[in-house]
This record gives sequence, structure tokens and C-alpha cells, in this order.
Amino acid sequence: MKIIDPISSALLLTGCIYAAGTSQNNSFMRAFGINPEFSQPSIEKTLYDGGLIAFEIAYRHLTYTLYALAILTITLITFHILKQHKIVDTKSKILNAKNVALTVFERVPLGLCLLSYMMFLSFSSFQKGQEDGIKLAYTFIERCHWVLLTENNETTKACAFRKDKDSIWYYQIEADGPKKNSKLLSSSTHITYLEPEITSTKQVIDE
Repeated sequence: MKIIDPISSALLLTGCIYAAGTSQNNSFMRAFGINPEFSQPSIEKTLYDGGLIAFEIAYRHLTYTLYALAILTITLITFHILKQHKIVDTKSKILNAKNVALTVFERVPLGLCLLSYMMFLSFSSFQKGQEDGIKLAYTFIERCHWVLLTENNETTKACAFRKDKDSIWYYQIEADGPKKNSKLLSSSTHITYLEPEITSTKQVIDE
């Protein structure tokens, strides 16, 4: 009986990517002291951000695996050379290792290994999404991304830090501290993006 089929694999991978993207967005919004429930990023952006996170982790795991295989290959080649020169008798050891490996591969289903890795990848991606969300929030504090929001002949200049599918989040630097707010976007809303500027304001992020 199959432990996992291609369709289930695709669903698990999609869930892993979506969880990573959602984790990043939630961590990002909480860093600004905003409940993530008020933020509604598009599914495309969530999957895109989560895909980058999951791919980075999977690539790192693949690199580690290739390193391990390279070390194993070099070790086997070394033992083979030593055997040819009759320096050590490794025949029995190699046979025992081969038998153990074959037994493991026969008794442990490949689908179960894939399922276990997908679960591990999901947890790792979720954790990294939280870390990346906080790091991303700090970049929007260290550098103010100025925008001009114009609607009905009224213009608001502020530092934008998030644009959802139907709203834009920003903060304004005032004398008593930064004020965070959002504006619902409509067909009459015009956004002008200005040059980013380095700012020394640190009170925007809630510690």
C-alpha cells in the first residue's frame, strides 16, 4: 500500500509553502504591533514568499546530502584502494554494511521517508518564516519607503511597509512617535512611490 501518492505530495508541499508564507506575514505584522487578522495578503504573494523560504531550506538540505554522499563515496574509494594494496581487510565490513543498507531500504517504505521529510520541511519553513518576517520588518524601519497617497484631492505622505490586495499599511513619523495606519485602496487612489530614506526611528517596532 502506498504511504503517499503524487497528489498527496503536491498538497503537502503546497501546505508547507502556504504555512511558511503565512508565518512570515504574521510575524511581520506583529513586529509592527498589528494583529495579522487585519492583514489580507493575496494568495499569490503568500505562496511566492513561502515558496522562496521552502526552496531555500530544501536547497540547504540538498547541499548537506550531497556533502554526505561525497564523504561516503571518498570513504568507500579509500577502503577499496587499501583493500587492493592488502593494507586492511575490509571485505567483511563492506558486506555487512551493504546488507544493513539493503535491509533498511527494503523494510522502510520510500513514501514514509518522503512523508517524514515533508513534515520536517513544513516545521522548518514555518520557523524560518517567523524569523524572516522580523528581519524584513526591521528593514522597513531602518529605511523609510516614502509614498504619496492621493485621493479626492487629499494627499498623505507616509512610510509604507505593507500592501495587501485591497489596502496599504503605513506609518507617519510625528512628534509623539510614529503612528501606524492603513488606507483602503480604491480605483480613485493614486500611489506615488518616492525614494527610500534612512531613518533613525526605532519605536515603530514593538519589542
